Amino acid sequence: MDSRHFFLLVADVEGKVLKFNKGFERLNPNPSNLQFSEMLSPNSVEEFNYSLELMLGSPKIRRHLMLDHPALRAEGFSQVWWEFSVVTTPEMDISGIIGIGVGMQFLEQDMPWNNLVDVLGFGEIVLDSDFKFLSWDEKIKSWFDPEKENWSERNLSDVFSFQDFKNIEELSPQLLPGDKPRCFIMNSSYDEWPTLAAILTVSKKGYHLFLMPKSVPYNTIPAKPLISPQTLSLFSGVVFVLNKLGKLVQQNEQAKNLGKIWKGKAYSEGFLFNFPDQPRRFSKLLAAIDDAQKGQSTDLELKMLMPNQEFAFWNAAIKPIADTHNQLEGVLIQIMDSTSERNKLMQIQRENDRLRELALSPSHILRGPLSSMMGILELMDGSEMGKENLKLFRYLKPLAKELDSAIRQHSKKISTFI
Repeated sequence: MDSRHFFLLVADVEGKVLKFNKGFERLNPNPSNLQFSEMLSPNSVEEFNYSLELMLGSPKIRRHLMLDHPALRAEGFSQVWWEFSVVTTPEMDISGIIGIGVGMQFLEQDMPWNNLVDVLGFGEIVLDSDFKFLSWDEKIKSWFDPEKENWSERNLSDVFSFQDFKNIEELSPQLLPGDKPRCFIMNSSYDEWPTLAAILTVSKKGYHLFLMPKSVPYNTIPAKPLISPQTLSLFSGVVFVLNKLGKLVQQNEQAKNLGKIWKGKAYSEGFLFNFPDQPRRFSKLLAAIDDAQKGQSTDLELKMLMPNQEFAFWNAAIKPIADTHNQLEGVLIQIMDSTSERNKLMQIQRENDRLRELALSPSHILRGPLSSMMGILELMDGSEMGKENLKLFRYLKPLAKELDSAIRQHSKKISTFI
């Protein structure tokens, strides 16, 4: 926590700074509640946001990033090598990310570059002065197949894995012993590792090439959409289209707006469509997506408490998308906002409850006094009345019984209705 060499950051799932060490204050004197991306150059912002999406979609992965911090340029450097990983609660809900960084100046001055293998997780290839392979470490062997491709004493660009990369020899005349290493992006012919971060340094025998594959390529969106744009525009409400791996490949404008409500920003195409920071809230939807990948359609209702303490409701239909051979291609999610209809229904239910109370009230209100009146009539002695009063009294008792019977019948009808 007291280190001036290392930067320590704890941020929430949106990248807002929550905790930090003294070294991190060099990026901003008051970083609390600021977005980490606000401390980065524009190019590094894009790289960080991309990695944040990846980590939230796959919490087990770690991301190694070289990010540029303009605030450090006064100290003679601006690049910081970061390692980010996800922080989870005991219930395995994602609560944020943690990042540990070290300035490139510190690495260059105080640490031999060949220690990158141990410290930063790079794989190492040793090349001679003509860029022919001399050796490689176990990490390189776990990512590629040097034996099968017969790397030994062959030129880097002559092997299958790196045949698409032709520019490394253009970098070599610029490198002299004692120069700073060259950082660049390499393309690989491997589908699993199409893009690699690379660092080239001078050694006594020739060069050291340090490589770190990207976890997921940038071009993750399939070239051919599962649903044509014309067909997509005909759907009402919110539409998400996932491929068979669960990645979001298409969405309409309503879907982007819904993403801002659910997540704070639109969901990114090319990434897994999931809810790592709130899986319980969307457990029914995630289960329905799993069922759709098995060929089963589901209709369900989603309910969410909004910041204004009112509930919002959505009706969702999740269906599998199959090709002409009935093979699963993806999942269609169509969502309709039913908040207004639900609110109207709830209002009608409240009004019905009130009407029910009003309908039952007369029976309770009238039968009490009427029962008392009938009890008094039973106690009265007709022999003490005059002839005319006795005549009226004899009419009063049947009328009271008739009124009591009418109230009872009305109460039964109301009970049947409600």
